[in-house]
Amino acid sequence: MAFKQYVRREIAEGLDETYQFETWAADAPGRSYYDIHVSVIEERETCVPTLRRVLAGGGKRILESGCGTGRWMAFFERLGHEAYGIDDSAAPLRIAKAHVPELRLVCADVVRSPWRAESFDVVFSSYVAEHFEDGPEPLFREIRRVLKPGGLLLVVVPYNSLFRRLVTNRLLQGFYLLSRLRGRPLAFTEFRYSRREMSRFLRRSGFELEHVEPDDYRFPWAKGLSLDLARLVLPRFAPPGTWELNRFGRALVRLLNGISPWICCAGLLCVTRKVDAR
Repeated sequence: MAFKQYVRREIAEGLDETYQFETWAADAPGRSYYDIHVSVIEERETCVPTLRRVLAGGGKRILESGCGTGRWMAFFERLGHEAYGIDDSAAPLRIAKAHVPELRLVCADVVRSPWRAESFDVVFSSYVAEHFEDGPEPLFREIRRVLKPGGLLLVVVPYNSLFRRLVTNRLLQGFYLLSRLRGRPLAFTEFRYSRREMSRFLRRSGFELEHVEPDDYRFPWAKGLSLDLARLVLPRFAPPGTWELNRFGRALVRLLNGISPWICCAGLLCVTRKVDAR
């Protein structure tokens, strides 16, 4: 079952606009801003080998659905592709345009995009589909509309891992109960999905699942544990946006990943292909 996550209502807005934590950005104007982002992607993202494999050859027209400031767009362009981005939040798009005005960006609802049918070879969606309280299928159907026949959807969503099912979710449920008892309003922020749920959503939306893998950062960074345990696994005075683990966090992630990389990963990456309508 998917786990439905909430946060206090006063902090819900802007929770996923991670550019707010980029304290280094003022010292990296223009293309250098994206040079840093791409170097971090190459060095730390576990999904890079798979993305390089499925996007080999260059020359593809790629849409990043929910692009933020466009860091993945920059990565795709470095691979020799033509990248476009769409996001419904104007603030990160302004940041992106301030650095590189010629970026192909659109401010619009990702579920009702302005592009014609069959406009793209590939659509990439990273940690976006989980934010729709009615489920991800309307987004997937819109993505299917703008993909060319046989086009690829590369989608990453939070994974309802074993660690989350046994530890994090139980702690959060206690927090939700306490917040309600105290009259503190909560707001929905995301779902955390299982592999079976994502496979079902994608199949019903007209996609065939070709590959699935855990998504996280490479050691000694960690998305999953940093999100789930926060200060317990991060350096004591680490600024917001820090992912590098402290000594306890490193020992814990080594132990859990030694058993399976699925136990405490942040998300799951699905490589899927548009299939003909039946």
